[in-house]
Amino acid sequence: MQPDGFRGGLLSRWEEASKVGCQYIEVPCNCIKNAKEEIATGISPCQMLTPDAIKSLYTSGNNLPESLEYILHTEPSFSITDAKGEQVPAADLQWHNPEWVKKFGTMIIGISERLGKPASIIEIHPGSNKSVTMKDIAVSMKSLREMYGDHFNKKYPRIVLENRNCATIANCVTVETGQQLQALWTAMKETVPEICDTCGIVLDFSVMFNVARRKKESYEEYLNAVPVEGIKGIHVHKLHHSPSMEDDVPWEMAFKKARNIPHDIFVNPEIHQENKIQSTIDFCQERLTE
Repeated sequence: MQPDGFRGGLLSRWEEASKVGCQYIEVPCNCIKNAKEEIATGISPCQMLTPDAIKSLYTSGNNLPESLEYILHTEPSFSITDAKGEQVPAADLQWHNPEWVKKFGTMIIGISERLGKPASIIEIHPGSNKSVTMKDIAVSMKSLREMYGDHFNKKYPRIVLENRNCATIANCVTVETGQQLQALWTAMKETVPEICDTCGIVLDFSVMFNVARRKKESYEEYLNAVPVEGIKGIHVHKLHHSPSMEDDVPWEMAFKKARNIPHDIFVNPEIHQENKIQSTIDFCQERLTE
């Protein structure tokens, strides 16, 4: 929900989330993501936000509740139709380029400054740059965490990477199968072990199912390959609609994986229908306590 601006702010979301007992709210942290934002800011789609653009797109927050926590969902790297009706290539996520990572981090910090407090969790995505390696992503996770936390008086966020379905993303860096998520976690343990207690993977169950189906491979093998110690959160939805045990996604298999995670995780019922939030939360709670 974003009733008070293009992307809104924290308080209006928090008021709605509190009604259903959510601990976190999620706020978009994209580059310019549609033609309306392009027209409002004068910035081309898929380009990073300037300070003026941040002021235009977000509602300023002040005197926010201490209990308010939020997740920043950063640029997912999809191509976009611009104001002229032309297709613009997806944002180039240059995790191998320290200068780009610094610029990206500066934008994220600016958004949180506008919102009024730092995020607890920052979700990133692999992008489509073929030069990026698992090690690059791991190192960038640490760099972003340190840059952001140092700015906000040592309040270091959890940085998590979301698995994608590369069928929907041209030239996608391959972080979509269970085995590839395992490779990412191995790179993190070898390269940045000092952040592995808080940072890692946010596992989108239905996206991974769609990858397995597309590749005609085993969803169960994908799930088994993802190291449970690397999973810091899960996304639960069916094409961003409320899930059901009637779905083709084998939810029992997915939640069996979730129940085997030995540490606390965050659960994001990532749906876009306000009137289905409570039923989705109930769905997750029932599956997690079986």
